[in-house]
Amino acid sequence: MLINISSGVAGGMMNFIIPVYALSLNATSTEIGLIKGFSGIGDLLVVLPAGFLVDYFGSKKMYSVGCIFSAAIIMSISFATNPTFLLLVMLFYGISRTIRTTSNNADFFENMNTIGAKKVGLFKGSMTIGSSFIGPLIGGIAAIAMGFKSYFVITGAFLLVPLMIVFSLANRSSNQPMKKNNHSFIDASNHYKSLTKNRILVSATMNESLNTGFFMTFSTFITVLVIRDMGLSPGIAAALLSLKGVSMLLVVFFEGAHLRKNNSGLYLFAYATTILSLLLLGIGKDITQLGIASVILGIGSGLISLITFTEVGSIEGEKGKIAGFFSFGHGASAILGPTLGGMIGDAFGVQAIFLAFIVPFSVLAFYTFMYGRKQN
Repeated sequence: MLINISSGVAGGMMNFIIPVYALSLNATSTEIGLIKGFSGIGDLLVVLPAGFLVDYFGSKKMYSVGCIFSAAIIMSISFATNPTFLLLVMLFYGISRTIRTTSNNADFFENMNTIGAKKVGLFKGSMTIGSSFIGPLIGGIAAIAMGFKSYFVITGAFLLVPLMIVFSLANRSSNQPMKKNNHSFIDASNHYKSLTKNRILVSATMNESLNTGFFMTFSTFITVLVIRDMGLSPGIAAALLSLKGVSMLLVVFFEGAHLRKNNSGLYLFAYATTILSLLLLGIGKDITQLGIASVILGIGSGLISLITFTEVGSIEGEKGKIAGFFSFGHGASAILGPTLGGMIGDAFGVQAIFLAFIVPFSVLAFYTFMYGRKQN
């Protein structure tokens, strides 16, 4: 939980500041979407190899490498003087981020039976505290109080905290690889192919992918909407991100005990609340309406994330590869969400981006409803 909170702060500060920094470079909505989307390309490039490497070298070593790499990349962002340069830097940021997240998720999935499935909310909640609450909150204050160079240095420094926590535990546990089999690339490839036949994993990956893709899009374009279109301060945009984080935090902490084997009903409730929030975000005319929408969005997003992590954690197998497969969808959605969102924003306005996401969430809701009927 300490590792999640500290690394989540860095992630939350990055999610907030990148569109702000891109706006300072006079980037268009399409360029801002591409900048965020390029981090997803970095995810896709290494997410499956990262799962293999976690199983081979162990999650502690790979997580440490990811932290150092991420900190260096973040501190270098202030040297990007145009949108194209920033685009390239974000590619490497995505690579470093996926090494960290795959290592972290794999370690949790490996130990979930010991921790207990009902405590998935603690894992997701600690992530949310950093990435969706404290991170944007600190980011909003720091954006007003200091320049971009100092901001990125502080953000990168936050990733040294989980690194210190990892090394402080070095004497308590060994860093043995998770499994001693399937360490050839051919065997790893066959294992990944077999995972595509696991309906629970594929379904959870699809759900979390859409959820993650929209979170990336929301955190990008709510900032653009507030700062550029509404003429308000970065602190207001950070407050909206933190509002979403608070409601998501409450859900993931307190709803874990209500999860069941068949979670179709909870999925449908999550989709319904998400679609309602998207409608409010798409037609809202003042900051109060956007604030209400952010709170509702946190409820739906938190439920989806909580259910998917519980389902994936219950799957037997090599956890590094399972986490890699699960994270693969994150990379794809991180590319498509912000990139298509930016194009829609330039063509029809930023609020149209939120209305457009009603369609894929409605499709998933319909699929879940029909599958739930078949199960009953």
